[in-house]
Amino acid sequence: MRITLKLFAFLRDEYGTKEVQLECGETLESLAEAASKILGKDFRREIFDEKGEVRKDRIILINGRNLKDIKGEIRFKDGDAVAVFPPAGGG
Repeated sequence: MRITLKLFAFLRDEYGTKEVQLECGETLESLAEAASKILGKDFRREIFDEKGEVRKDRIILINGRNLKDIKGEIRFKDGDAVAVFPPAGGG
């Protein structure tokens, strides 16, 4: 299925794009794997920590809904959009 991955703030600069179309499976894991093939193997660390859990310092939206607010297992549908924001900083 086709998923749109949108990157924000310094992630756009780091990966050289603000948006990429991915062919992936239904899971966040498959999205991270597909994105890593296009954006580089290090992209997986933008979503998952070293324990393989979703990073708590990232804001990840699926079709505009915060991943933290979605109950149950995440299953993508064709045409979904995933946005990844790094932590807010500054003062």
